[in-house]
Amino acid sequence: MALCTVLSSQPYKAIFNFGDSLSDTGNYLVSGALVVPWPVPPSFLAIGNLPYGETFFKHATGRCSDGRLIVDFTAEVFRVPYLPPYLALNNGQHYNCDHGVNFAVAGATALSPEFFCQRNIGSSLWTNDSLSTQLGWFKKLKPSLCNTKQECDIYFKKALFLVGEIGGNDYNCPFFSGWSIRQVKILVPFVVEAVSKATNALIEGAVELVVPGNLPIGCSAMYLTIFQNPNESFQSKL
Repeated sequence: MALCTVLSSQPYKAIFNFGDSLSDTGNYLVSGALVVPWPVPPSFLAIGNLPYGETFFKHATGRCSDGRLIVDFTAEVFRVPYLPPYLALNNGQHYNCDHGVNFAVAGATALSPEFFCQRNIGSSLWTNDSLSTQLGWFKKLKPSLCNTKQECDIYFKKALFLVGEIGGNDYNCPFFSGWSIRQVKILVPFVVEAVSKATNALIEGAVELVVPGNLPIGCSAMYLTIFQNPNESFQSKL
């Protein structure tokens, strides 16, 4: 509660979000799955239909939820409009980007698709729009937000940047491809470095950044089912 009180006192006028399905407000759905190198999983096609979105928006928005996401609640706290998905801007839809944009894409990884292809598990990816791609979108959009260094300094001083959560899919991909826990642990430094590089790149203009950590994925129903062991929980191994 104390943290919420401190944050709500900040005069943020815009929010820019990077991440995956935990904060995607429609990019994956807008993309039409064109970036996916193989047929889209049925579960992800479902996000364009009810019951997704039914408890708040009353229609499917492309969020992997039946209601709002943490990024939506964050926007509400700072009285900022819900963040439009970046890809909608290039899809004939008109939004005011002055209050921020959402670059997150469901299934996105912190590492590049090439990283996984080189290890023969690229076919397990749901999207090629990794963190570096999302960062590229932001750089492309930036000139429309401010022109001079002085303008940008003033604008981004009142903007909040959310870098993640992202990285969970970097572990999902190899795990679902049959990798062992020992093999996946080797990827951790690479994932951390990718998130760090993106954060450092944003620090060149951003002032306030939040970099959430990954969730305890071993507690998810999918992992508990796939890696069930009568003698030891999956989470205890991580």
